[in-house]
Parts: sequence; structure tokens; C-alpha cells
Amino acid sequence: MAIAFAILSGLLLWSGFPPFDLVIGPFIGAAILFRLLSRYELRRRWALSCIAGFSFFAPLLHWSGSYVGWLPWVLLALLQTGMFTLISVPRFERTVRGSLLFASAFTVIELLRMKFPFGGFGWGRVGHTQVDLFSSVYPLVGVAGITFLVSSLSALVILASRQILVVIFILPIALLMPKFSATGNLSVTAIQGGVDKLGFDYNERALGVLNRHVDRTLSSSSKPELFIWPENASDIDPIVDTRAKARISEVLETKKIPLLVGAVLRGVEGPKNVSILYQPSGEIASMYIKQDLAPFGEYMPLRTLAEQIAPEAKRVRDFQPGSTWTTHEVAGYKFISLICFEVLDDDFIRNGAKDAAFLVAQTNNATFGKSAQAAQQLQIIRARAAELRRDIAVVSTTGFSAHIDSSGSIEKELVQFQPGELNMEISTYESRTVASRLGSWFWLGLFGLVLITSRRSVFSR
Repeated sequence: MAIAFAILSGLLLWSGFPPFDLVIGPFIGAAILFRLLSRYELRRRWALSCIAGFSFFAPLLHWSGSYVGWLPWVLLALLQTGMFTLISVPRFERTVRGSLLFASAFTVIELLRMKFPFGGFGWGRVGHTQVDLFSSVYPLVGVAGITFLVSSLSALVILASRQILVVIFILPIALLMPKFSATGNLSVTAIQGGVDKLGFDYNERALGVLNRHVDRTLSSSSKPELFIWPENASDIDPIVDTRAKARISEVLETKKIPLLVGAVLRGVEGPKNVSILYQPSGEIASMYIKQDLAPFGEYMPLRTLAEQIAPEAKRVRDFQPGSTWTTHEVAGYKFISLICFEVLDDDFIRNGAKDAAFLVAQTNNATFGKSAQAAQQLQIIRARAAELRRDIAVVSTTGFSAHIDSSGSIEKELVQFQPGELNMEISTYESRTVASRLGSWFWLGLFGLVLITSRRSVFSR
């Protein structure tokens, strides 16, 4: 029966993410996990957490096997499961202190997955799932704090503790916090040009993806203050290649509107994933080089081993990372571009977004086909918008392109896999949230505090 409950726990945690988006699922999943881990000795706790973890990560990350087979998917799920099983090390008392220890440990393990190994992989965090329920709380505690809130409430429910009433009573205080007032507006048009072919060969035909975005922009009747294209929209280096440069110049000369282009630059040391802001004159106003590269996607750790496991790894070129944030500016408003994988790390985003009036998320989801990956990524971006209280303009080659407002709500979006344009009125902001100043160190410190104040050893077998 315990094994069945462990499987159910993992599946309920998964249900909080697309394609289900069941808000209550992570609450029940975490509650079951707390109950299981408070009953058994270490060996049994480890086994049950392993079952729960794999039941969670295997279906959640199924998209990672798109076009590359089942082995990379299973290995990634096992790696995440291995880190998840650290939750079994402490033995949680069925007390309020035990529930807080469970919640802080759960939160720290999510942060650990976000940071390690190979730069981390912060996918599948409970804090991404609660925008519709706790939008007003995100600016106070951030994504990590929402994870703590959900897991602590879940454990307190198991205790049938009266303290849960205190926690629930405190939540409305978030509604009394000062409102964030917009300082201005900017009209933005996102171009979802599509690709010729889904999968890793989406850009195998030279200029194919670029031509799609050029043609779609030229046919637009919109007159925004900024056009934005997705990651890899220019599948040929627009600085070196004369054909790519000419096509982008055609857009600028015709529209006479600033254009943000996601491109890949070719260099002797290796390719770079960049976001380039062009002035209507054709001059490059600013260029950001992606810093937080996706392991196994944009560079290959343990390359020799990886190529033996999955021959497709030979096709992954090691990109060169940037070393600093670059702030773009249009019509007097500063903004940054988050390129695909960069939406995952709390501390990384806070550092970049501190002077930004709004954000742009440029991504290319073509490599994951018709899986749930794009919808899960959009869920993460919604959590970022709520956390930072910033509008985010999301643009993807194949979708989902969307306007996310500062509460994390989807104002409008394009249909996935259908080329189109999305006109947005982006609100700009100056005030920073409490969460934007709250680093991961805070939650690590809270875990340490709860740990050292426990009345007895929590590492007893």
C-alpha cells in the first residue's frame, strides 16, 4: 500500500504542470509524501521517495526524449529523482516543527536541482504551479517561497493542526501590500514565424526560419514601437552572412521600427546564442549573449560518455556563453531578454531584471515537437512575471507566443504551430518586489534554522 501511495504522490505532483495544470495536485502529492516519510525508517523512506520521485519526473520530462529516443529522457528523470530522494534523509516528526522542516527541505532540494549539476535544471518546481491561486503572494516570497508555502500547508493538513488556520489567515495580508503602478506603456508585436520542420533539423535549410520571420513581419499591418522575433529566428549569422543581413535590412528599411532578433553567431571559438536589438537605421543598438546555457542542449558535459549513450549528442555544438547582462532600450524603456533556458534560475533572473521596466522571453520550442515542453515553459514564465511584477512578452518560433501581464495572467496568446503576429500593449514598471531581493540563501538559512532548532536528531534511522 505504501508503494501505491508513493506512486500516487509523484503523479499528483506532476498533475500541477501542463498538460493538466491541476492546482490542487501538488498539495495532495506533498501531503501524501510527508505522511509516508514520517512513518518509516531511512531505508524504506529512501525507497518510497525514489518511487515518488520517478513517478513525478518520468512523465513530467517525457518531452526531453523528443527526437532523441528514450534513454536521455530516462537518465534525466533518474538524475532528478536521485536528488529528490534527499528528502528522505531527515525523519520528520508529525509536529508543526516537523512540517516546517519538511517544507524547508523540499524547498532547498528544489533550489539544489536548480543549481546542480552542470549548472542545474530547475524544471518541475512546485513554485511554478500556483500563479492562479497565489498570484498576490509571489511578489513577497517568489517561486521558492511558494514551494515552501504549498509543502508546509500540505504537511499541516496531515497533522490536522490548528496552526494551518494561522497560515491561512496570514495569506490575505499579501492583498494589503502596496500595489505596483505602471509607469508607462509600450506597443510590441511578436512574430511567430514557424519552422519548416519540427525537431533538431528545424533549421537545416539555410535561411529557412529567417525567411519565415521576415515575410511575416513584412506582411504585418501593425505599427508597434518594437518588433520581436524568437530565439534562433535568424538561423544564419546576420552579422557575417550577407544574405541574412540583407533580409533583416529589408525589414528595417520597410518598417522603420526597432527589431529584436534572436540569432546564432558563428565564431572561431564556437557559436553564440544572442539577442540583437537593431535600430531602424540598421545599426546594432545592443546585443546580449546568452549566459545560462542548457546542458546537453547547448553544450555537452561528459561528451565522450554522452555520445556513447546517445549518438545524437555528436550533433550538439558547444556554444560559448556570455559573461554579463546587456540591457536593451526602446523608447526610453529598459528591458532584458531571457533566452529559453534562462527562465529557470531565480538568482540569475533577479540580477538581470533589477533595472528592467519589462522583460522579453525569446525561445525556440521546435526541438520538442508537440510535447508539453512549451506549455510547461510558459507556466514558468508566468511565475516569473508574478514574482517580479513585470509584464513579459514571450515569443517562440512555434509557440506559445504570449503577453503575460504583471500578475502572471495570460493576456493573449497565439495558437501553437500556427504562424502569426501578436500585438501587445506592454505595461512598464519601476518598483521592485520583495521577492526580487530575496536570494536562495534566505531559504537555505531558513532550512538551517529549522534544522538546528529541532528537539531531537532528525537523522535518526
